[in-house]
Amino acid sequence: MTRQELLQKSASLLGRFSYEVRVSNALGLFDINTVAEDLLVPIFATILDCPNLQNQNRIQMNFPAVDLGCNLSRISIQVTSDASSSKINETLEKFQSHGLNADFDRVLVYVLAERQQSYNSKALAATVAGLPIEFSTSRDILDFHGLAQLISELSNEKLQRVCGLLEAEFEKEDANAKFRSELDAFLSVSGQKIEDEKRTKKYIPSVFVETSGAKEQMRFFAHPMFFHRKIDDALRRFSLEQFNELLRLAQIDEVQGDLPSLARLPAPKDLPDLRNRLATQLEEISRLKDHVSVFSWYGERAERYVPKDYLTGYWTVFRHNVESNGSGVHRSLDEIAEQIKLALAKIFLATGMAGQGKTNFVCDLIENQFRKFEIPTIFIPARRLNDFHGPNRIQDYISNNRFAPEANDIHELLVVFDEVAKESGKPFVLVIDGINEVGDLDGFVSELRVFLDALCQYDFIKVVITCRNEFFDHKFARVFEPQFADHLHRVQDLRSEMSEDNKARLLRSYLDHFQIDVGLSSSAKEFLKNDLILLRIFCDIHEGKSIGNVPEIYKGDLFEAYLTLKIKEFPAPLQRRALASIYKICARMFENGEFSKLQLDGFDGPEIEIVEKLIGEDIILRREVPTSGLASIGAENISFTYDEMRDFLLSYFVVFELAANAPEKVDEIFKAVTAWPIYEGFFRYVYVLARKNNSDGVVRTCEAFDDFDQHYLNNLELLSVEVQTEADVSRVRSLLQSLRVVNDIQHLAWTLFRKRDEAAPLNVQILTDHLADLDDDVLETFVKAMFSSEHGYIDDRWKDRVSHLLKSFLELDDDHQSGLGIPALAVALYFVPFARWDEREATKNLFSRRADEPVFRDAVGMCNQARSGSVRACIAEISGEQALA
Repeated sequence: MTRQELLQKSASLLGRFSYEVRVSNALGLFDINTVAEDLLVPIFATILDCPNLQNQNRIQMNFPAVDLGCNLSRISIQVTSDASSSKINETLEKFQSHGLNADFDRVLVYVLAERQQSYNSKALAATVAGLPIEFSTSRDILDFHGLAQLISELSNEKLQRVCGLLEAEFEKEDANAKFRSELDAFLSVSGQKIEDEKRTKKYIPSVFVETSGAKEQMRFFAHPMFFHRKIDDALRRFSLEQFNELLRLAQIDEVQGDLPSLARLPAPKDLPDLRNRLATQLEEISRLKDHVSVFSWYGERAERYVPKDYLTGYWTVFRHNVESNGSGVHRSLDEIAEQIKLALAKIFLATGMAGQGKTNFVCDLIENQFRKFEIPTIFIPARRLNDFHGPNRIQDYISNNRFAPEANDIHELLVVFDEVAKESGKPFVLVIDGINEVGDLDGFVSELRVFLDALCQYDFIKVVITCRNEFFDHKFARVFEPQFADHLHRVQDLRSEMSEDNKARLLRSYLDHFQIDVGLSSSAKEFLKNDLILLRIFCDIHEGKSIGNVPEIYKGDLFEAYLTLKIKEFPAPLQRRALASIYKICARMFENGEFSKLQLDGFDGPEIEIVEKLIGEDIILRREVPTSGLASIGAENISFTYDEMRDFLLSYFVVFELAANAPEKVDEIFKAVTAWPIYEGFFRYVYVLARKNNSDGVVRTCEAFDDFDQHYLNNLELLSVEVQTEADVSRVRSLLQSLRVVNDIQHLAWTLFRKRDEAAPLNVQILTDHLADLDDDVLETFVKAMFSSEHGYIDDRWKDRVSHLLKSFLELDDDHQSGLGIPALAVALYFVPFARWDEREATKNLFSRRADEPVFRDAVGMCNQARSGSVRACIAEISGEQALA
């Protein structure tokens, strides 16, 4: 290209640049000015021979007077879209007042649009005259015309370089414009990752995953332009009237505040406008909270209200009412403030145990909330970051999309995403699921910190991150705190956000999705509702089956069946080695006395392949937090995902492998086990498995432990029907008679109460027989123990819990009442004398009304044998009422 062509090219590009600045500023998009600062750095560095020219705002936020500066050439430049004399004057005054002449010998003003023809302001002339450096309004105030003149004086080499810089910038801008036009295609490619999660069953869309609290929080976080109206509603409802009335009665000055007026602020036009509006609302709420805090139980104790001496009497009278009402006001302010902080937050962090629904939560959000509101979103399964090398895994993953914008660094990507957010009026959201699944944790910790630091510099980009609790606490906590504390909202346990109704719906959704026809007892339902890993295991085992009624579920049976199911999916050569590989893991753990993690050194190729397949399930094995230290570099750690499955497999290894082939090892383990953290869990399963496998030696060793009765009591529910014997019945009867500790009585009694299978040796009939043998005093003591809280039973609140149970029974329909069975109904009659009057009379009336039905008649007849006079009187009343009827 000739010199003339280069000059024409550069002039044309500078003219385009000036035109785009004017158009953007006319539309109120002033961020173009900030972008321009960075573009102009290499151009001015070339034109003015300023090799160290830097954006001063990157060195110090809001650097005074000038935007660009070079410490070698001592030239500084102010970049502005305001060409007025007053703006030039303001710049020069700040330059002088901040003593910048100590750093710079020259200051230029570059007007992004077009400079004035002349600058004749007397104030400006006076400021120029007083400057400690030379400044000429004709020479030192430039626009694109003046810049083009300077460029025309450059050597061919520098001219070509400037032209190349301008061309590269506009090529990038054109590429970004093309990207915005292809945004739907870009996001669609990202959305395909959701489909991958469905295929691997990490995300099951038909499974109900409602965590109402967390989802409500996410609405404010991800779409504040829409949901800020709920904040306005809360502000409109807020009132200080009652609180101020109490303050007046107590002779205290009223608290001044008008939050409803904040809801009447002009509706936000765009995200920047919304951000300012929310900040204004939050500032006023914080001010009001400070005033109310002294009258609130939630305030700082050191800042309590202290009345003047002559008002002490008023305060004594009204203090409780004022502080009670003030606490309610403070709590309401907190709730509104939290909603605003969520809308302003940049990072939404969800942590929890493995298998508790984090992936389902975020995938459901993307599919059913973000897409509905057209929120631009990129979904990143963190395990896929293992396909890329540090330190730019996240950027490389995003860029591995044929519709992605060209970007040399993460900032160039984020600039585009921020522009997309502003244009759409919705934040651009990145979702990174399972950051604990990145193999190079140490490297990724640093990488994540840099990424979040970059992201938080852009107002309208947000990130949702999920992580397992133990990884977060061990590796990632310092990434987020304290550096990003002001930008962060954390949900520590999604499971705790679910109501009982939501858990029940979740259970039904799982059973429907996996097409399982089953009748679950109430105890079996509770078992599955409260452990998502076991629910998933149960459904994987029984998918597509009709399994009839399930009165009890035993964890050990689930673990064995699930492991068998997964091993059968392996290729034949690996199937034959799978159990031996698991045994090797167990043997290593016993040898090391370390059960939380295990290094895989010494495992051969097929064993590693088996381990990888089990890790892929994320239910049996998982990758673990790596050990620190030189010796551990390159070594991979694993652990069992679920502690109870670990304890089961360790016990399985002892009973089915060591007991037969190395009994001396069994003795060594039992001698050491009391000092290990697995003691209780190991004992639980080793005893049950030994009973099932007729390993008499292991059973005798277990029963010889001094605390065996406590282990037996704690794990009674694990004894499945096929291993229960009359010896168990005798042992349980003996425990019922000998137990004195309230918690033990509770555990055994309620365990028996839930066992309704009368064909099993251990069932509720044992509890009924025991209650029949108790006189009034002993029966009352026993029922008190069953219904006591963790605080004991020093008052009669336990009777309220008896009444609550009977009320729940009365609210069942007729079929469900009858379905409890004769012994369970008889137990309910033993509770009746200790209930409150309403439930006591209603229960007696029910039994009287249904006394002709065999199940109710036999339950009443069973209680005729009671030693307790109060129970016999209750039965007589029921029978007498029936006779009168």
